[in-house]
Amino acid sequence: MAAKLRYVTKVNEGYKFQGVGGLVVRLIHPDVNGSDKLGMGVVYVNPGEELPPHKHFNEEGYFIISGEGFMIVDGTEIKLEKNMAVYMPAGSTHYTKNTGNEPLVFVCALSPAPTAK
Repeated sequence: MAAKLRYVTKVNEGYKFQGVGGLVVRLIHPDVNGSDKLGMGVVYVNPGEELPPHKHFNEEGYFIISGEGFMIVDGTEIKLEKNMAVYMPAGSTHYTKNTGNEPLVFVCALSPAPTAK
């Protein structure tokens, strides 16, 4: 069941869970603030951690806040650095790894919002 419509969610109020390779904090999601089609959160990947190759039916975008690493989207390697965005089409296989000495932190947006908690 969707949450009541809420316009503002702070990081400490979001839904936190350990994702496939890092800590995820959902900030915009039907279960957090009643959004209809959009999911957005912040992901924290510690040095050496990775998000294994996966794909899903959602379009996805990352905006890198801090840290460094690389990702592979459908066979194309991309160096991740602060203040860049990466787009992953629906159905694309993607993999992410933190290669730096500090957490890789990025905003992750998905449309439609993921259904799994």
